[in-house]
Amino acid sequence: MNRESVRSKNVRFWKFWIKWKRAFHLLYLKLLRLRGNPEKVAGGTAIGVFIGMTPTVPLQAILAVSIAFLLKKSKLAAAAGVWIANPFSLPFIYLFDYKVGQAIIGKSAPSPELANFSISHLMKLSWEISLPMLIGGLVMGLIFSIPSFFITRRVIFLYRNKRQKVVKKIDFSPKKA
Repeated sequence: MNRESVRSKNVRFWKFWIKWKRAFHLLYLKLLRLRGNPEKVAGGTAIGVFIGMTPTVPLQAILAVSIAFLLKKSKLAAAAGVWIANPFSLPFIYLFDYKVGQAIIGKSAPSPELANFSISHLMKLSWEISLPMLIGGLVMGLIFSIPSFFITRRVIFLYRNKRQKVVKKIDFSPKKA
């Protein structure tokens, strides 16, 4: 590999990294600036994190927003909280969900042997993988959503207090000539 191609790959990587870092920073700022009391916003975030840890990828945002609607929590915060399961973390989350679910159920991994391609065998195999993932996802969702509620509530509270102090320092009265 020549020096130019290595340099080109490094530049592409850093552009990619900066793009994702900026996107998550903007998501963080939008979360801080959501209207509503901190408990509602934090509750929405916790719901999103809980759903984000479960193996429900195509429906995560819909489930999170629906549950937030039913519980009268912030729907936007729930949609943002789902992003804990982003394309980078999803394989690790699902592997961890599976391992935790496997430990809870007490079953070993199914054999990867695919000699039998019958529908019933494939359904049984998918259930042997899906059930531990679902149980592990519910447990991990509970474990991660509880601290996310308290952390989000505290961060929003601190942000709003800091912002309120800055606004109080600004003199909005008209200047006398």
